[in-house]
Amino acid sequence: MLYDSLLLTALVFAVLAPFVVALDGVGPWTSRALIVTTWAGFYAISWSRGGQTLGMTAWRIHLLDTDGQPPSWRQIAVRLLTAPLSFASLGMGYLWFYVDDNRQTWHDRLSGTMVVHLPKQP
Repeated sequence: MLYDSLLLTALVFAVLAPFVVALDGVGPWTSRALIVTTWAGFYAISWSRGGQTLGMTAWRIHLLDTDGQPPSWRQIAVRLLTAPLSFASLGMGYLWFYVDDNRQTWHDRLSGTMVVHLPKQP
């Protein structure tokens, strides 16, 4: 997530810049909506087009559904909507990964997805 946040910061600036230049700024609700849409779009497109973001590629992890197939748009949407709950609970939803038998976070369980570690390529 840290690697992706660096890329996303640049992407958010690129999305907001035309509004700032053309409209001499944007309101707080408009900017928040653009930021959330940019973040969600980045993850949704990345996960649907190969199951990985740039940060996930660096760490050799991959998002799949529980059958080992690429996640559906529905699963991606549920994951995006429920991941903030995992974070808002003081990170307990993410930490659940370490105690779950299937190594799934709360939002993985709710969306029917899982993150798998890819073997190192020779």
